[in-house]
Amino acid sequence: MPRLRASSHVMCSEEILPLPSTASITSSKVEAGNLGFAEKLSYGVGNFAEMMVFNPATAFMVFFYTDVVGIGAATVGRLMLASRVFDLFNPVMGLIVDRTHSRHGKGRPWLLWLALPFGICVVPLFTVPPFGPTGKIIYAFITYNLALTIIYSAIDIPYGAMLPLITPDQHQRGVLSLFRMTLAMAGAMLSFAITQPMVRHFGGGAQGWQRSFMVFAAVATILLLLCFFGTKERIHPADAGKRSTSVSVEFQTLFANKYWMMVAAMAIALMLMLGLYGDNIYFCRYFLHDVNSFGPLMTMSQFALVVGMPVSGIMLKKWGKRNTSLLGIAIAVVGQATMFVAPTNFTVIGIGNVLRGLGAAPFIGTMFAMVADTVEYGEWKAGMRTEGLAYGTVALAAKVSVGLGNAAVGWILGLSGYVGGSETQLPSALFAIRTMFLHLPMALLLIIGLILWIYDLEKRYPAIMGDLNARRTLGSY
Repeated sequence: MPRLRASSHVMCSEEILPLPSTASITSSKVEAGNLGFAEKLSYGVGNFAEMMVFNPATAFMVFFYTDVVGIGAATVGRLMLASRVFDLFNPVMGLIVDRTHSRHGKGRPWLLWLALPFGICVVPLFTVPPFGPTGKIIYAFITYNLALTIIYSAIDIPYGAMLPLITPDQHQRGVLSLFRMTLAMAGAMLSFAITQPMVRHFGGGAQGWQRSFMVFAAVATILLLLCFFGTKERIHPADAGKRSTSVSVEFQTLFANKYWMMVAAMAIALMLMLGLYGDNIYFCRYFLHDVNSFGPLMTMSQFALVVGMPVSGIMLKKWGKRNTSLLGIAIAVVGQATMFVAPTNFTVIGIGNVLRGLGAAPFIGTMFAMVADTVEYGEWKAGMRTEGLAYGTVALAAKVSVGLGNAAVGWILGLSGYVGGSETQLPSALFAIRTMFLHLPMALLLIIGLILWIYDLEKRYPAIMGDLNARRTLGSY
C-alpha cells in the first residue's frame, strides 16, 4: 500500500505510517452535536459511582478482613499481593472494548450490562461467610477480585474509553474530564466521610458493614445507569466489533504513538507521587512531631484539588489543556519548594500542600482527555483507533505505579534503618523520610512539567482532525 500524506491544505508535518491492511482501517463516522450540562453531569456521575464504592472498599478492606472477618494481617497482605495479577485484565478489557459492536456504541453498553452485577458483587465483598479459617480466605480472595478487579475494571475501562467517543472536540473533552475527576473526588470524599457513621448506624460489626455497602451498591448501580442513559457516543468506528488486526499489531501501534507514550509517562510519574504519600504519616510524626497532623494535611490537599478543578475549567477554553496543566504544574512546583523553606513548621507545610494540590488539579482533571486526544493521533498516523487499549494500558500502568510508590516507601525505610514505633530514628532514616516527602515529589513534578513542555499535540490537533475528517468524507485512508 502506498504511503499516504496529510492533505496539502493541512499543516501536519508527519507522514502517515503504512496501514496494516484494509480490514483494519478505521473509517469513523462522527455525529455532530453539542454537549449540554446534563450530559456532562451524567458522564461525571459515572466516576462518582465508581469511587463511592471503590474508595471506601480499598480504604477499609484490610481492617474489615482482619478485625471483622478474622483473617490474619500477614495473610491479608499475601492475598492483596496475589490479587495484583488480575490487574493485567485492564489491557485485556481494553482489547475487548475495541472489538465491541453495539447499537449503544463501544464503551456505553458495558455500563448497562454490568451496573447491576457490580452492585450485586459489592455486597458479598463485605459479608462475613459462615466458613472456617481456610474457607474465609478463599471466599475473600474470590469476592475481592470479582468485585474490585474483574467487574470494576470491566466497567472502568469502557467508561474511560467513552471520552474520545462522546465528542471529537478537544475542549469539550477537557471539560468532560474535569467533570469526571471533580465528581470522582467528591464521591471518594463523601463515601469516606460517611462509611464509619453508616456502619455504626446499622448496628456495627458484620451487619453494619454489609448493610452500609448494600446502600453504596444500590446508589452506584443507579448512578452508573444514569451515566449510560444520559450520554451518547457520537464517534462510530467502522471496524468496531469486527477488527481483524492481531493483538500484537495493536500493541505495536499503541506504543508507536509518541503522544500516548508521553501521557502514559506523565500518568506514571503522577501515580508514583501519589504512592509516595504513604511516607506522609512518617513525616508528620518525625518532622512535624504530631502524627495527628496527617489527617488535616490530606484533607487540605484533597480540598485544594476539588477547588482547583472548576478553576481549571475557567482557564481551559482560553489556554487549552496543555498550557493550563503546565501553569498548574509550575504552581505545584512552587508549592513543593515552599515546603523546603521550613519543613518542621505545620503552617508552611500546609501552605505548600495546598499550592501543590491547586497546581496539580488541571493536569489530574484533564489527563484522561489527553489520552482521548492521542486516540485521534493514532488513527491519523496508523489508521487504527484503540480507545479501549489506550485506556486499559494507562490504567494498568497507573495501578502498578501507585503500588510501586507504596512499596518504595517500605523499601526505602527498610534500607535506611527505620525502626517501627521508635520515638527516635537514625539520621539515615530521617533523611529517607525527608527525601520521600520533599525531594522525590519535586523530581516527579519536574518530569511532568518537562514532558508537558514538549507535548505539542494540542497545537497540531485541529490540523490532524481536518485531515481525518477529509479522509472520512472521502471514505478512504
